[in-house]
Amino acid sequence: MDTWQSCMIRLPQVDEQIVCQWRVKAAELSLEPTLASPFNTLDLLFTTTHEDVLTTELFVESLDEHSRRKSNGLGNLSKTPMALILSHLESRSENPGFSELAIKLLIPAERGYVVCSNILSQRMAGCEHVQSIQEFLEPFEEITHECLSSANPERFRQLIHSASGGIVLQRSTTLSPIEVLGFIDSQLAIRMSIPWVLPSTPLRQVVVALGHHRVQSMEMFYAAAQSLGIRLLLVDSNDDKSHSHCRDGIITVDMTFDNGLQPRIVEALQSQPEIISGIVAYRDQLLVTAARVAEKLGLPTSPPSAVAVCVNKFAMRLREMTNCSQLLYARDLHHLKEQVNSHPKALEFPLVVKPCEGQGSVGVSKVTNMEQLFDAVTGIENYGSKSGVMVENYIDGPEIDANFAILDGEILFFEVVDNFPCTADEKGNRKTDSFLERDMVYPSGLGETEILVIRDAIQRLLVDNLGFRTGVFHVEARVCGSNMQYTVEDGITDLRQNHHSRLVSPSLFILEVNARCPGVAGVYPTVYTYGVDFATLWLLSATGDSRRLRALSQSYLNGPQLWCDLVPITVTRGGTLDSDDIIDELRQRRPDLTVHVSNTTCFYRRGDIVPEPSVTNLTGIIAEFVCFSRRSRGDLLCIVNQIRQEVRIRWK
Repeated sequence: MDTWQSCMIRLPQVDEQIVCQWRVKAAELSLEPTLASPFNTLDLLFTTTHEDVLTTELFVESLDEHSRRKSNGLGNLSKTPMALILSHLESRSENPGFSELAIKLLIPAERGYVVCSNILSQRMAGCEHVQSIQEFLEPFEEITHECLSSANPERFRQLIHSASGGIVLQRSTTLSPIEVLGFIDSQLAIRMSIPWVLPSTPLRQVVVALGHHRVQSMEMFYAAAQSLGIRLLLVDSNDDKSHSHCRDGIITVDMTFDNGLQPRIVEALQSQPEIISGIVAYRDQLLVTAARVAEKLGLPTSPPSAVAVCVNKFAMRLREMTNCSQLLYARDLHHLKEQVNSHPKALEFPLVVKPCEGQGSVGVSKVTNMEQLFDAVTGIENYGSKSGVMVENYIDGPEIDANFAILDGEILFFEVVDNFPCTADEKGNRKTDSFLERDMVYPSGLGETEILVIRDAIQRLLVDNLGFRTGVFHVEARVCGSNMQYTVEDGITDLRQNHHSRLVSPSLFILEVNARCPGVAGVYPTVYTYGVDFATLWLLSATGDSRRLRALSQSYLNGPQLWCDLVPITVTRGGTLDSDDIIDELRQRRPDLTVHVSNTTCFYRRGDIVPEPSVTNLTGIIAEFVCFSRRSRGDLLCIVNQIRQEVRIRWK
């Protein structure tokens, strides 16, 4: 092995021969963790000119026949290794400038089943020098191990067929193809050092999702379910065809939010012919119902009482009062005025007003005087919130999001994300100020000491205080007594050393706890930064699949591989939009900037009416994208700043 050999390939569609140099290499995986699945790689280097090399030659008339035989029974020729090779060779050979093409194939070194069918794409997301990735295995498809002790030319085609995935490499202006192949080897060792091959087949599972969400979210969770081989059934009030591509089946139930909702769902699921493995909910309002239904059916779930505390911010505050010196609850404005009048001392402003239940910072505002306080409560009442209102301290420390994957009380994975200051954090007093997110930067720029304080405090809250054992959690908090603060230098806002900080130990002020994964936009940056997909972890925790949950919760071997920023594009007015996909327009005009943009989500397009933004109508985000940098956090923020300046939004 590790010796270059060669063969000639005749393309089936054109009368041309291409030289293929190839070699087999064993991946140099780290000894830690020892449970990493071993694999080999098959390097393929295609050129149109044959150089004199000391290799054995094998003439291959056409690979097309072998590709078709391999696909027999699977019905998907496009997902075979041969099809990948042929498609790229044929497309490049039609280009007069074609000179070389490099492809690296992964060959598992043991029999078994892949942990999820998109594992290579997930773990290699954002890797430099990668043009595209193709997976060749379906869920539950057995991996047949090929012995490589006799990797001779006669077994060339067998080696190709045994690949589980392929990576097509970008041409580099600074590195030779062999150097790029070597770089990818080093990245595979870092990124694929997890147990991604299971010795036995995963269980075939069915997950029920309650309610519906915006299509982008449902598409993401359905893709995650497909990669795991999970059938996803939707329980909803009607068969909305706009969601039909995001599910495997629909169960219609009267979803009126009343005392009969849980029994109606239980009855509907009990009448299903399929065995249900787990239950999730797409909206926070249904999280408690999902937990109670799962408990009733004897399925894996968190304690419904703990979930109920999480969805009610006032109940959560009563469980976690650290750094909270002022707290009021009121059913309505009249009740609030009674609370204020009977309060033992005058309220100290600024304060934060929020509905006790809700998501997405809807209705949350900062107030600096009594008039604003009463106006904020009136606004929440007019919005239609029936859960009551809470008033508490405003804390101006750095805000963070902390995402956890926990199994039996043990942290499998956790990350801290910097939630940059929003308009409500700024000095001023505008009606449109809100806690709507701005930049969310991965990984955090806080120091290690504060990261550990965050981790330990939230683990105690989730496990010891609330009683959670297994699940994924999205927690929002502020750091009190931080050594870092947001400042502006050269037009760039970022966390920098706070030289005026008091000598106090850092602590947390919990804003909210969500017993679910982050929102759709927050899932992608974690995949790019750490190789961990919270959408898959959420589904696996719901089914109690601890084996795959543990395997897929492992970060890259040496931590984050780049810096990411989840960037919302916001507007301060409503109206009829005259722009189509604003990121696509920017891509055509400034490809030098958008080369740093990965996932994009456009919520409004030309002709759509964007409502007037307000504290109770947070529709100011018209698009979101994930920006990344492999150089530094500072470089990332400079790129994002340029993109914001270059985005063009047109109104009719």
